[in-house]
Amino acid sequence: MGYSRSDKRGCDIYFYRRHIGGLLVWHWALTFWWDDGYKETYEADKRGDYLRMDWYEGKPDPSHDWDLWNSYRCNNCSPAEVTRTAKGLDCVDRTYSWMYSNCHDFAKALASKFGVSLPPGIAKVVRTIGTLGLDNFLNH
Repeated sequence: MGYSRSDKRGCDIYFYRRHIGGLLVWHWALTFWWDDGYKETYEADKRGDYLRMDWYEGKPDPSHDWDLWNSYRCNNCSPAEVTRTAKGLDCVDRTYSWMYSNCHDFAKALASKFGVSLPPGIAKVVRTIGTLGLDNFLNH
């Protein structure tokens, strides 16, 4: 049986990361992998002065050396619901801030909308680096 983008079903959420800007900076993405095998990846990045969201069918491009950081189970959501939710996040299309409006904040916010609470310590190192004045040096 084929599913439409609006059909709710179970899925796993995969939290991917890859190094950018040396060892201290990670770029983050979420892949939603539904039980029927369909998958979509969501990530956000700086374009101009703003944080912009992208989504595409499939997993992150393997040529970019993505690492699977963790995975979580999500029941009863649809691809259309995830896309609509991602586009409506407060951090999307806002002024980019390396410390408070970035790809990790986007991934955290999107995951939380589907019942996934990421450990608070993940962003702590990033925020500490920013308070040391290294945010301009590490900005991506």
